[in-house]
Amino acid sequence: MDFFASAASHSTQLDWALRLTVALAGGALLGLDRELRHRRVGIRTYMMVSLGAAAFIIVGLEFGRQMQAEGLSSDPTRVTQGLMGAIGFIGAGAIIKGDKRVGGITTAASIWVSGAVGMAAGLGFTVMAFLTAGLAALLLSVSRLMAHRGADDRPDMN
Repeated sequence: MDFFASAASHSTQLDWALRLTVALAGGALLGLDRELRHRRVGIRTYMMVSLGAAAFIIVGLEFGRQMQAEGLSSDPTRVTQGLMGAIGFIGAGAIIKGDKRVGGITTAASIWVSGAVGMAAGLGFTVMAFLTAGLAALLLSVSRLMAHRGADDRPDMN
């Protein structure tokens, strides 16, 4: 019986590793664009937000499973609610307010999407995670066509 428990635990840990790796890759995909544009918030931040969101989701799910196994009730959606607010707070820190100018809105929004990529990866929704990261990266790269739009009112470009 210990063999099966050990094998199940090993399988679970491999699944966690895959989920965390997907989150890391999705965050890297989003952060790469920002890094190539030499923005203050780059690839490391996006990878950390995505990885952290995935880890918190996995911990929340596993904690919920343990509570249910002990006959207690749990609500793993609370983890998601908390993460959405916390990642929004991190994104708010990326918004730079200057003299009657505000910048960093795209960075804040893409950090928030990076968190969503991590949440999807943490829940095991690999296709959703990669699709979200890919679409967001495509959106960021297409926006290069508008590179000079609003450049005069960007506090981080002065």
